[in-house]
Amino acid sequence: MMKYTSHSLTETQALAKTLAQIIQPGSLILLSGPLGSGKTAFTQAFGQTLGIQRAIKSPTYTIVKEYELDQVADRLIHIDAYRLEEGGADTVDFEQFLDPRTLCLVEWPEFIMDYLPKEYIKIQFELIDKQQRQIVISLSPQADQKHETIYQDLLRHIERID
Repeated sequence: MMKYTSHSLTETQALAKTLAQIIQPGSLILLSGPLGSGKTAFTQAFGQTLGIQRAIKSPTYTIVKEYELDQVADRLIHIDAYRLEEGGADTVDFEQFLDPRTLCLVEWPEFIMDYLPKEYIKIQFELIDKQQRQIVISLSPQADQKHETIYQDLLRHIERID
């Protein structure tokens, strides 16, 4: 686990861009934190770095949004499970979105953990104040080699940023 303090939206976006540059197909990234903590801004910068031209908005009402990619993977899957807090996750076929040719970012993963693979990188956003965020990056206990490699590469890049 690594803690990183982002002092601005630009720094949070820089972290997302760094992750996008080292990501591998089949990766699962979980984004947790309160409303307004930077999850969607992170996803937007991540997607833009991968070449997505259209606006990336949190799919709070549709739950899942897909974006075609020309590089790294076939598509980016953006899941926002916020509306599933009260249940209903069993009505969404999450497996169809999780395959070796996709990248998947999940906001509010705590509501659908039973439906997600056990191999992932988790990024927890905590509000310090209006501009600053404490960002905690961790690797799942059952992480595979791909996620381990991405995690270690990300930590090396962050050490250079700090």
